[in-house]
Amino acid sequence: MAERKREKRDPEQRRAEILAAAFACFAERGFAATRMEDVAARAGIAKGTVYLHFPDKERLFIDLVSGIAAPILGEVGGMVEKDAIPARAAVAMFYSIFKREVLETERRHLLRLILAEGPMFPVVTEFYYREIITKGLAVLRIVLARAAARGELRNPAVADVPQLVMAPALMSIVWATLFEGYEHLHAQKLFDTFLDTLFVPQGGAI
Repeated sequence: MAERKREKRDPEQRRAEILAAAFACFAERGFAATRMEDVAARAGIAKGTVYLHFPDKERLFIDLVSGIAAPILGEVGGMVEKDAIPARAAVAMFYSIFKREVLETERRHLLRLILAEGPMFPVVTEFYYREIITKGLAVLRIVLARAAARGELRNPAVADVPQLVMAPALMSIVWATLFEGYEHLHAQKLFDTFLDTLFVPQGGAI
């Protein structure tokens, strides 16, 4: 009876259940070690049902990451429309969103997997770069170009390397994955200190 009820679920609800099961499996086992049958078992459905929604494990992972990243990118992208906001405040908002939506949630495991296993799965890495990294960098380029024009940057050349702004975020993931058990890294202090290295203090005195 329970199985028949499950089969009558709305396709979007079923898809959401599969994605939730995949998230748990990837976080626990890693991308390489997770099999489609593991996801099916976690979701309590047949393996064939998973394939009805996702052709392979790469597509499953890509759709999972895309669904999580889209609203975050939308929130970050909203910063570009706020031309009057100081660049430091905009970048601080970027760190705040990252901390709230990734670092302090289970979503950090997905980024950890991409860092650790991405080279073995170029399809996944290419998607992450094209759909997430490039869009984030595009926003940061606009913000930093404005900052350079307004004299807000200690070094205007930073506008040409927006990857620098991402460095503390990535560092926080790497540290949490490898070294947190040995020494705690205060992420907010890391972000605030890095902001001080990027931007001229209010009033213009360095």
